[in-house]
Amino acid sequence: MVHTITLSRRLKTLIVVLAAIGVCASGAPAQADNTYGSGTYGSCTYNSCGISLTSGGNVSVNVTPAAGVTCTLSSDTVSVLTDSSTGYTLQITDTDTTNDLTGAVHGGTIAAAAGTAASPLALTANTWGYRVDGMNGFGAGPTSAESNGAIPAATFAGLPLISGQPDTIASTTTAADPAITTTVWYGVCANTNLVTDTYIGSVTYTALVN
Repeated sequence: MVHTITLSRRLKTLIVVLAAIGVCASGAPAQADNTYGSGTYGSCTYNSCGISLTSGGNVSVNVTPAAGVTCTLSSDTVSVLTDSSTGYTLQITDTDTTNDLTGAVHGGTIAAAAGTAASPLALTANTWGYRVDGMNGFGAGPTSAESNGAIPAATFAGLPLISGQPDTIASTTTAADPAITTTVWYGVCANTNLVTDTYIGSVTYTALVN
C-alpha cells in the first residue's frame, strides 16, 4: 500500500502556515500466497492465509512557524487482517530515492529525521519523522497529538529508503482476526526559515504473512 504525504505552507495575513500533511490510502491490499497447499501444513489451510492492510486515510499536520521551533504530531492507524496462525509482519519504507520532503515549486526540502528506528532522536527545526510506541528503540510512550508545541520529548526516525532494509513496526505470531491496529505517529518541526512551498513525499506500508 502506497501513501502520499503532502506538506504545504502558505502566507496568510503575514502569518506563515504550514498545512496539510496527508496520508492518502491507495493501491491494492498487500497480498499473501493463498494457493492450494501453500504455507505450513496445519497453519495455512486453503484460502485462509490471505492478508489485507488498510490505513486511516488523510493525516493533517498543521504547523505555524514562529520564533524558535514549533512542532505538530499527528497519527495514522494501520490495520492488518489475516487468518494465518503464524501471524504477520508490518513494515514501513519511503517509496523513492529520498526520504526528505521535497518542495514542488521551489525545490526546497524538509529533511528526514536523523534518527533511525534502532536509535531514534529528537526532532529538530525543519525536519520530519515517524515513530511507533513500543517498537524498536522508540520507547513505550505514550505519544499524544500536539499542535504547534515545543519539540516533543518523544524520539523519531527518518523513513528507510525503499532500496534499503524496511523498518518493522508491528508483528504477531498468531492470527489477526479481528484486525490488529498499529498507530504510526508523524511529526513535523519548523521555523520561519522554511521556504514557502508544497512539500511532497511518500510512504509504503507492507504487510507479510510470517
